[in-house]
Amino acid sequence: MTGPWRSLLYVPAHIDRFVANPRLGQADAVVLDLEDSVPVDQKSNARDRLSAAVATVAAAGPDVLVRINDGDPGEEDIGVAVQSGVSALVVPKVRSARQLIHIADRVASAEANAELATGTTRLIVLIETADGFIAMTDILRATPRTMGVILGAEDFATDVGMAVDEATLRGPRQQVVIAAAAAGVMPFGLMGATTRFDDLDAYRTLAVDSKRFGYVGSTCIHPSQVAILNTAFAPSTDEVLWAERVCAAFADAGQEGRGAVSLDGRMIDAPVAARAQGLLSRHRSIEARAASKRGGPQEAR
Repeated sequence: MTGPWRSLLYVPAHIDRFVANPRLGQADAVVLDLEDSVPVDQKSNARDRLSAAVATVAAAGPDVLVRINDGDPGEEDIGVAVQSGVSALVVPKVRSARQLIHIADRVASAEANAELATGTTRLIVLIETADGFIAMTDILRATPRTMGVILGAEDFATDVGMAVDEATLRGPRQQVVIAAAAAGVMPFGLMGATTRFDDLDAYRTLAVDSKRFGYVGSTCIHPSQVAILNTAFAPSTDEVLWAERVCAAFADAGQEGRGAVSLDGRMIDAPVAARAQGLLSRHRSIEARAASKRGGPQEAR
């Protein structure tokens, strides 16, 4: 089972005690990292340990993703990261549609070598440069493998030359949501800076605000952030009750030949009903995932 992914926890692929942390089971997805959290002299070691790490994380229940490196090291990563049990690759510093198409072709070859069905391995794009940001719409439409996008705030801010805080990131973060919607992919992230994990109340507020702006989940760097993301990006009880009432009222109106209906002083028409239906669909998916996890690792996979 894959998705929905409210929490995507980064874990260095080469550190066994992190990979075996029992708290990983709380995350919707774990991103085994071959990139920033792995020193250059440990890259080969991380690749060698990857298959064992994939098996360990999958047994704990989360879906497994792998963040590859940029450039030539990333080409080598693809050969080991495309394997049974890996749902998607997180691709850093994507600058153009041509670059992503090349990576998708390499993934297709790796799937054939691993005897996996074509399309098994999806892609999440990391936008981390000014040129990648400008080309984002074309990038997200370049290959049907792409299912999500993340703005890499620290690298992006460095490339642009701006500070990293909620005020500077709000505009670019919102544009990522809009570009994702236009391309039919999922936006992951938070509206502000996210590298600190010592103030969980502030982190919770940021996550709730980010959901309002259209984000569906976020990566995180510490297990303490996982439960916050899982709650913030799930429909609340009040939202589910509202959506059920909206769908029922709109269905009744349709049976009476009306395209809109008043509910609690608000006009309910097709766009509002569609939003309510989407919320209920997400709620059901999250509930199904929770039930699958309760059934044990075998069912979760």
